[in-house]
Amino acid sequence: MKRAAVVGVVVGSIVVTAGAAAAIWSLTRPPSIHTAAETYLNALSTGDFDAIEPMLPEGTTQVGTLEAAFAGASARIADISFETRADGSVTADATLAGEHATIGFALTQHDGRWVLGSDALAHLEVSTTMGDSVRIGGALVPAGIVRLLPAEYPVSAAPAGIVRGEATAAVTGESSAAVALEASLSSGATALAQEQIEAYAGVCAEPATTVPDHCGIVVPWAADLSALDAVAFRIDRLPSVMIAADGATFDATGGVLIATARGTALDGTAASFTYRAEDWSLRGSIRFDGDEMVLAVR
Repeated sequence: MKRAAVVGVVVGSIVVTAGAAAAIWSLTRPPSIHTAAETYLNALSTGDFDAIEPMLPEGTTQVGTLEAAFAGASARIADISFETRADGSVTADATLAGEHATIGFALTQHDGRWVLGSDALAHLEVSTTMGDSVRIGGALVPAGIVRLLPAEYPVSAAPAGIVRGEATAAVTGESSAAVALEASLSSGATALAQEQIEAYAGVCAEPATTVPDHCGIVVPWAADLSALDAVAFRIDRLPSVMIAADGATFDATGGVLIATARGTALDGTAASFTYRAEDWSLRGSIRFDGDEMVLAVR
């Protein structure tokens, strides 16, 4: 009787252990390709980047830019149906901004998880007539070819508030998309340029021992002094900025500047002379660098 009881315990132990192993294997095995595809497509439809990030193609760079752009998408896919194939390819039919969209991508297993192929990221080529960058969704990116997750995106010229120009782009990865922005200056561009020129003019008008370069200032002190010791300035009226229609250059004109030069007079005595310029002007070029407008005075 004792032997039979021992045998029963051992057999029972084997059965329980085998059942536990099966449960553990079931819990730790990677999801099916169907489940992985469903997870990705649902995340695209809800804007869940946290669910997408672990599945991004190997070697994906600028993940922060990809996330910011996706967060600012104007429309996401909906009404999704899809099929998977044995080779890991997936084809999904959906609607995007009210239009039919086909989304194709591949999934492969890597370190126990499903990873998207590089074809999952769509290519959008963006050009702009002003500046070197654009804003796509919530991301500022250089103009050119940008890789994005499938969605519809607002595309706008940069710098925001200075250059205007808007478009939308629906990208799915099935075919490349392109946007050409016809950018123009906004009403705020001149005001911002005026602020920059006024700050620059203030530096030009600081006391100095020589007449400053690149400030549009000419002081004819040599007509009255043999040597200049110092020069002081007073701004009576700041130059007023006008920007060229193409945004490439500016003219700041109509300024009034008073200069007092101190030094050695032609007869060898100490003296000072005051000069007034009623046509003080600053001119130069403009470039739009990322999200900034940069003025360069000639």
